Amino acid sequence: MWQVPERDMMNIDELTGMGEPLLGEYRQKGILKARAEDFIVEEIPSMIPEDRYGRYTVFSAVLKNWDTNRFVSYLARKLGISKERISYAGTKDKRGITKQFFSIDGEFDLSQVVIKDVTIDMVFRSNRKLELGMLEGNRFIVGLGPDIDSSSVLLSLEKMEQIGGFPNYFGIQRFGSVRVNTHRIGELIVRGRYEDAVLLYLYDPLFDTEDYRVNFHETMDARRALREYPLHLNFERSLLGYIAEKGRIDGAFDVFPRNLRMLFIHAFQSYLFNRMLAKRIEFLGSLNGIVEGDTVVEVDRLFNRSGKEVVVNSFNMGQIRSEIAADRMRPVIKLFGYRTAFSAGSMGEIEREVLGDIKQENFKIPGHRDMWSSGDTRITSSRARDFQIRDDSTFSFSLGRGMYATVFLREIFDLNPIS
Repeated sequence: MWQVPERDMMNIDELTGMGEPLLGEYRQKGILKARAEDFIVEEIPSMIPEDRYGRYTVFSAVLKNWDTNRFVSYLARKLGISKERISYAGTKDKRGITKQFFSIDGEFDLSQVVIKDVTIDMVFRSNRKLELGMLEGNRFIVGLGPDIDSSSVLLSLEKMEQIGGFPNYFGIQRFGSVRVNTHRIGELIVRGRYEDAVLLYLYDPLFDTEDYRVNFHETMDARRALREYPLHLNFERSLLGYIAEKGRIDGAFDVFPRNLRMLFIHAFQSYLFNRMLAKRIEFLGSLNGIVEGDTVVEVDRLFNRSGKEVVVNSFNMGQIRSEIAADRMRPVIKLFGYRTAFSAGSMGEIEREVLGDIKQENFKIPGHRDMWSSGDTRITSSRARDFQIRDDSTFSFSLGRGMYATVFLREIFDLNPIS
C-alpha cells in the first residue's frame, strides 16, 4: 500500500497522505520550529479533582525538547519504577516547549527530581488516573520566523472561515518528525510482517544513512549493534538487547510499553484516515459537504465530540447542513479497526479504495492481543479558536484535543520542508 517516494521528491503530503492545502495562493512562506521557544504548547486539562489521600501523584511539567514517551521512560528510571505506572493526557512532539500533565500510581516526592530542561510543578494527589484524551485541548504560541505579513495572515484566516475551517488531518508528528515511518511500521504489523516491522524500526533505507544502522542491516549482528548504536537511542537499544538475548526478532516490540506499541497501529490508521479525507474533499469539492449515508457528530466550541453520532438521510440533511454551518456538528471519517463497518454510498467507495486488500480482521494482530485496535471515528474539519497575532511573526491560538497546530498552520503558510 505504501509507495516510497524518491528521496529528492519527499514532502509532507506524500509521506503522510494529506491532500494539498486548500488556501493555495493565499499561503506565504514560514519557518517552523527554528528554536524550541518558537513552538510552545500548553495543555488545557479536564478537571482533575484533588484528594490529599488519593492513590495517584499528579503533576505538571514544562519540557523543553522532550517527547512524551522518552520523558516518561527517563522519569521512571529516576524513580526506580515501571513506565506503566506513569500516565498522561496527551502525547507531544520533541521539538518545542510543552506544559503537560502526568499521574503516577503511588505517592512520590518529586521535589528532589532534577532532569535537564524539565521543570516540575503543581504536584498534588488525586484518586483519578490521567488517561489519553483527558484534556479539553491545547494552547499554542508559535513563531514562524521573520518577514511574515500580518495582513496576509488575516486574509488567509478570512478565507479559511469562508470554507468552514481547515481539514482535520493527522499531522506529521503522528508519523515521526524526523524518520517519518511510524505508519509504515504499523502497516507491516497489521499485514502480519512483524519481523519486517522491527527491522524497519532499526533501519529504514528511506531515511537512515548512519553507519551503525547500515551495519546492522548488513550484518544482522545485534551484539555488535549494541556496541555501535548511541546510548541515547533507548528504544532501538532495547530491541537490539532483546534480539541479542533471545536470538530471534519475533516478540521484540514486547519490550516497549503498550502505549508505544499502539502508536504504530494508530499511525497506520491515521495514514488511512488522511488519504480518505483527501479523497473525500476532492470528491465533494468542499470541506464540510455531506451526502446521504454520511455520519455526523455534535461538537463543542473547540470541536471536541460532545454528542452522539447521526446518519445523514434525505429527511435530516437540511437541518444537519445548518448545524455544520453553525459549527455545532461535523462529519466524521472512520479510523478503521476490526469492528469498523464500511460506510454506505460514496464514502464507502472511498474507504474500500483506500484500504485496498487490508481487511478489518487484519487489525487483530496474531499473537499480540494487546495490539488489537477496534477502530474509531474522527471529525473531518476544525477551526482554531482565540487566534491572536502577538507580533509580526508570533501567533497564539487554541485547538481541540487530538488536533494539530502544524496542520492548521500549513493552510496559512508554506512551511519549510522536512530536513
